[in-house]
Amino acid sequence: RCRMFPSLINCCTTDWYDKWPAEALQSVSHQFFSPLELGEHRDTILPGLCDMASAIHSSVGAMAERFYAEQKRRFYVTPKSFLELIALYLGALDEKRAEMDVGISRLSIGTKKLNETNEMVQNMQEELAALQPELEKKSAETNVLIEQVTKDSQAAAEKKAKVAVEEAAVKKTAEEVQAQADEAQADLDAAMPALAAAVDALKSLNKNDITEIKGFKSPPPLVMKVMEAVCILLGAKPDWDSAKKVLGDTQFLQKLMDYDKDNIAPAAIKKILAYYDDPEFQPEVVAKVSKAATSLCMWVRAMKVYDEVAKVVEPKRQALASSTAMLEAEKAKLKKVQDELSAVIANVEQLQKTCDEAVAEKQRLEEAADTTSKRLVRAGKLTGGLADEGVRWTATVGELNIERVNLIGNVFLSAAFIAYLGFFTAPYRKLLVDDWIEQCREMQIPTSDSYSLVRSMGEPVKIREWNIWGLPVDEYSTENGILATKGKRWPLAIDPQGQANKWIRAMEQRNSSRSVKGNDATILRTLENAIRMGTPVVLEDVGEELDPSLEPVLQKQIFKQGGRSLIRVGDSDVDYNEAFRFYMTTKLPNPHYLPEVCIKVTLINFTVTLEGLEDQLLGLVVREERPDLERTKNDLVVSLAADKKQLQELEDKILRLLSASEGNILDDEVLIDTLSDSKVTSGVIQGRVKEAEETEAQINETRLGYKPAATRGSILYFTIADLGNIGEMYQFSLDYFNELFLVCIQKSDKSPELDARLSNIMEYASLTIYNNVSRGLFGEHKITFSFMMATAIMRQRGDISDVEWALFLMGAGIVDEATLPARPAHAEPDQWTLICTISQRVEALHEFARSYGASPAEWQALTDAEQPWGALLPATFAGLSSWHRLLVMKCFRPEKLIECVGEFIAVEMGRAYIEQLPLDLHVVFPDAQPHTPLVFVLSAGADPMSTIIRYATDVDYLKRMHAISLGQGQGPIAAQLIKDACASGDWIVLQNC
Repeated sequence: RCRMFPSLINCCTTDWYDKWPAEALQSVSHQFFSPLELGEHRDTILPGLCDMASAIHSSVGAMAERFYAEQKRRFYVTPKSFLELIALYLGALDEKRAEMDVGISRLSIGTKKLNETNEMVQNMQEELAALQPELEKKSAETNVLIEQVTKDSQAAAEKKAKVAVEEAAVKKTAEEVQAQADEAQADLDAAMPALAAAVDALKSLNKNDITEIKGFKSPPPLVMKVMEAVCILLGAKPDWDSAKKVLGDTQFLQKLMDYDKDNIAPAAIKKILAYYDDPEFQPEVVAKVSKAATSLCMWVRAMKVYDEVAKVVEPKRQALASSTAMLEAEKAKLKKVQDELSAVIANVEQLQKTCDEAVAEKQRLEEAADTTSKRLVRAGKLTGGLADEGVRWTATVGELNIERVNLIGNVFLSAAFIAYLGFFTAPYRKLLVDDWIEQCREMQIPTSDSYSLVRSMGEPVKIREWNIWGLPVDEYSTENGILATKGKRWPLAIDPQGQANKWIRAMEQRNSSRSVKGNDATILRTLENAIRMGTPVVLEDVGEELDPSLEPVLQKQIFKQGGRSLIRVGDSDVDYNEAFRFYMTTKLPNPHYLPEVCIKVTLINFTVTLEGLEDQLLGLVVREERPDLERTKNDLVVSLAADKKQLQELEDKILRLLSASEGNILDDEVLIDTLSDSKVTSGVIQGRVKEAEETEAQINETRLGYKPAATRGSILYFTIADLGNIGEMYQFSLDYFNELFLVCIQKSDKSPELDARLSNIMEYASLTIYNNVSRGLFGEHKITFSFMMATAIMRQRGDISDVEWALFLMGAGIVDEATLPARPAHAEPDQWTLICTISQRVEALHEFARSYGASPAEWQALTDAEQPWGALLPATFAGLSSWHRLLVMKCFRPEKLIECVGEFIAVEMGRAYIEQLPLDLHVVFPDAQPHTPLVFVLSAGADPMSTIIRYATDVDYLKRMHAISLGQGQGPIAAQLIKDACASGDWIVLQNC
């Protein structure tokens, strides 16, 4: 390509980058693989992995060259694929190990719980048997105690009732005594204020106040009265001299304060009355004369008032004392009764405590027995329901432990498969994988004996869903499904038949996927919205070059900004949603993607396979012949997928609950019930699945009766597809073929006998498809197509072996002539080599070389015949099949081989396959559909217009036929004509397309 741009050569320095050498590949892989945990054989495995990574990269490069040489399909192996292999391996190994560790842990815990339960069952049965006698003994003892407690409680209750009566009487007496005391106290309280005031007044007096009174030689009358009253109360004469003596006593005031007011002589009180009743004997009056006399007046008056109150209170005090004595006696009597009651109650309480302990012990034993019984029931549920699962789980744990070790090699091979093999067809994939497996074993890398990508990376439930969504059921297509979903780069499907596009759109329909064409002007806007919302995008009809604006999306150039994940699409930064998915498909059958494209996408060859197409066509045949059968089959596929998915979810739930349980699992009734219900549901579903699988097997067996017709259809399609190797113009879509094959099924002769019906379908389909396809072929290629059909059918039947086919196409190849019998003089060297090789490799012609070498005259008629196909062969070879006769023709009459091929076709298929009939629109037109126009590919000087006009006249459609010659400005007119004709049903003829 550099030669197309001379200035690049003249003005630039070119750096040529060679392929990475093996040492570089090993060095890079060693750097990434060193941190891996590889077990006890690390010293052997790590170098093996590094060598294998280098070997895989080199082997894929060599296979790519072979693939191009044999299939003319170009694929480039780049270091980016090598780096993706490493990234895929590291990520997938961690993911698979974590997934398997969870599975092993759950299964181990589940198995352990079941084993522990089985061990506990025997112990619990013995424990329950030992509990029964003890429980009976404890029940008897408890009943005796309960009876005694009941009896003593009744006696205590009677005693308590008597005490309650006495308590009520004592309480009543106490209330009466308290009332008396309160009444007496109330009377005393009435005199207490005056007394307190007098005492306070006395306290206010001092020596000077007393001296003041003593100082009177002739005291005022009021002072005299006061002192007389004081003297009377103190027992002195009521005169002034006595008063002065009283006043002269140093303890005068103290005597007044300590005066025995409760024992005042009645005579003294009688004398005091005269003073008390005197209007002038008032403190406020006396206060005008003397302060000291005022206090003494108040004291006298207080004594008189107190004496009056005391006379009233004293009887009450005596009554109170008597009542109090009686109350104390009653209280003593009550206390004695209460003490007796307390003793009785204490005894009852002790008995009750003992009884409660006995009841509690009895209840504990009952609960223990009940718990043990319930545990036994739950254990029965658990072990009975999951017994089979326990055996399977134990075996599975052992298998998973082995598989965990094998993950090192299995995941490595899977990563290599995903990184490198998407572009290759099934045979080349198998060659590479078989070689890798062998090398892994030689390098002692742990790998499963029966490794496959589907078993290693596939999920059965998901794969079945893929099949429902339209992915063919063959292993090659399943591998493609894994490549499309597990790769690090976005997938680009080489999808000439549209299989991948249909599957992807059906799979992502629930995620609101968007489909855009490669030349769609709004592709960037669609991508922006999808990336932001996390919805899938399917880019259809991609060419050999990708739009540069897709570069950030293809390279996943995601960057962080302000805590947001962004990606640049066009000229704007868009929030990147991790749910976003991007798929690309191309209808180009053999695209040539340059390395700059290969490093950006995961190329996946989705070209339909023989087995996949056979299954599709079988469904087509059965749908027409036995619609009820196919409908049941489809329903079963859906229901089986749902049931198996639910089974997997239920098993995961059971294992998750078992692994998450703590303590004694038998005490968790909710868990046991949940497990039991889950197992019951699982059993129902398993029964349904088993029944459905049996029904599916019966249906499949019945469907297989129609397989010969589907096989014939598949062979015919791939024969047609091979025409593309002859000329790029010969491209026939799978949709077109399916519609044609369906028409053949519908129009072929019916028969009640299945074999006859299948024969009718196959014969009619072969001829109809041949006629339809051969119309689009150049004359020189029609016999080639007929021969390809005939030999493909015979090879499928086993009438032509691969060795025989190779001998016919390529001759003897490279043969050591020294190992051959001596060449007769009449034989040419090449001819003799081919004859000897055929004799050695073809059983039916093993006498060929000996016969020709010994009796050349017997073969002379064949050599000289103008039409060698009909010439007589030696008697020994008279019964040769037409194919073996054709091999003989190749040896003796290669110049007549094409003529002989025609005769061979006539014998095997019929003369209709070699006759080139002229174009007849009466035959061709019925095969056309409104959406499938007739296209005339013309050679120089040919013009089919007269034929079209004649046919239109014959069918009375000439007036409704419109012809237009395309050219400058005619496009819009032609488009309008077609639009009008679609509504009216007219014919449109576009010339000079």
